[in-house]
Amino acid sequence: MAITKIGAPLAGVRGTIGGITYSANKSGTYAKLWSIPSIPRTQKQTIEQSYVAELSVAWRDLSDAQRNAWATFAALPAQELTNSLGEAYYASGWNWFVKCNVRLQRLGRSIISAVPTQARPASPTIDDFRVCVAGTESDLCVGGVAAASTNEPAYPASKAFDGLYGVEDKWSTLAPNTTGWISYTLTSTRNIKRYRIYTDNYASTANAKDWTFEVFDGVDWQILHTVSGWTPTYNGWYDFFCANPYTKSLYRLNITANWGNPAYLFIWELEMYAGDKESSVVCYPEDDFIASPNYDLVLHVSMGATTGKAVQYPGYYETLVTRTPGRWYALIQSDMLSVFGIISMNKSWFCRLYRQTTQGIRSAARTARTITIGG
Repeated sequence: MAITKIGAPLAGVRGTIGGITYSANKSGTYAKLWSIPSIPRTQKQTIEQSYVAELSVAWRDLSDAQRNAWATFAALPAQELTNSLGEAYYASGWNWFVKCNVRLQRLGRSIISAVPTQARPASPTIDDFRVCVAGTESDLCVGGVAAASTNEPAYPASKAFDGLYGVEDKWSTLAPNTTGWISYTLTSTRNIKRYRIYTDNYASTANAKDWTFEVFDGVDWQILHTVSGWTPTYNGWYDFFCANPYTKSLYRLNITANWGNPAYLFIWELEMYAGDKESSVVCYPEDDFIASPNYDLVLHVSMGATTGKAVQYPGYYETLVTRTPGRWYALIQSDMLSVFGIISMNKSWFCRLYRQTTQGIRSAARTARTITIGG
């Protein structure tokens, strides 16, 4: 529906004239082509309709005092909205009741009856957003040269890139070095956007705790990703993702702290990937979280019509992003496939990241756009 700014004498017109319906709401006067309303049949539309139906009953069951409180809340200056013409308007108390509670319902939260008391959060940050096609990738740390700051004679840097796992198959610093770096020179220049670390003993105090993942640009080392307080909870692989503006051959893990071992630092296995397949991801700074946040982080992804046009289809995927210590991304490949089907190379994609309070008040959106990569 297009929004129009209608002056006198049409500003007071209501109804349908010549196939055009004129009306008004709190956003202002509008006109649209008359048509027989369609009944949405998609699963997502049906779910959204069920939310509104449930909230209609909940609104009816509110006391007069509660409904009046929502009306007062809706009229506060903080709730001022802007339409596509740049004009300010205020939604109704009912609109805000539905807006807040639908957001909560989408995340499996309980609906609220009382008006929100939490302030609108500040918007988050997006470091990287990409949508990748399905498929598999090979580790790029093959056939190149491994190096390290120091190593025990029996545990050289090459052991962290040999594809073998076990107590004896690791790189270890030379005692008593508890920090250090391990690097790999690839056989060709590549744009690394994903790396993996394997641990064979997640409880070892010689595990890395703090590090930066870096690329050598020919003059200096450039930091691509920073991790503080990595806490492995199982033996196996851990994935990390980063935005990378460089296509280079030399990368390293520069480790500045272990978990307390007084003599050694271990890396069992390290792999690097282009991150162009099975790696649909949104990355955000880990310091966007606080110890006891009073908000959720909400990810909203929709598909565009083409790679060239910034036009979004109405379908979308929305999920709650949770924090796991040491992780700063939401890997959404399987969800993208289940919602959108086969990921096509000729599509653009839109990501919106919000902070949302436990009462359904959202921050301003942080938006990113990407085209499908891989193939």
